[in-house]
Amino acid sequence: MKKLLIFFALIGFLTSCSNDDPETDPQEFVPGEVSVGIKSGTDINNLFDFINQFDLEVDNVNSLTFTSDLPSDNLQFVLDNLNEKNYTNDGVSWFVTGYLQYQTNQIWIFPRLFDINNIDYQQDWLSSMIELELHDNHNVDLNSGIIHFKVPVGEEVEWKNKFEIYDIVEWSELIYFSDIQTN
Repeated sequence: MKKLLIFFALIGFLTSCSNDDPETDPQEFVPGEVSVGIKSGTDINNLFDFINQFDLEVDNVNSLTFTSDLPSDNLQFVLDNLNEKNYTNDGVSWFVTGYLQYQTNQIWIFPRLFDINNIDYQQDWLSSMIELELHDNHNVDLNSGIIHFKVPVGEEVEWKNKFEIYDIVEWSELIYFSDIQTN
């Protein structure tokens, strides 16, 4: 959970530092990538519908939260089931994580969905939600997912601006390089 909070803080810091006019911004950004924050309260079906409007590859969708109605002793079963899928982890460092909420003992999971522009992966995720009794869990102060789109190199600003016009989108950003210095 601590890593998740640090990740959100880092994302918030990086997005707050961006210039509103990328065309005049001297900072370098990652070529061929745009991040899109989805408005809180958006369910996974609407997120998939949004992705499917574009003929673009999705590197991953993160910052998702789900709860399960299964009994609490099924947490490991849920994690094992989801981590067996090749679109929920990278096989090295990113796996579905989860815990039991301390007050309710309810299962909470935090997946990262890779290559989820693949319709078969989307259908499998929706089936897994039924099987594992998963439900979108939304925090009004957080996005309902961050989509990392791969866009044609040289068209990043155009895609950033295009994404911003959709009602489902909270924000759209280029991914800037940053120098981080430690003492």
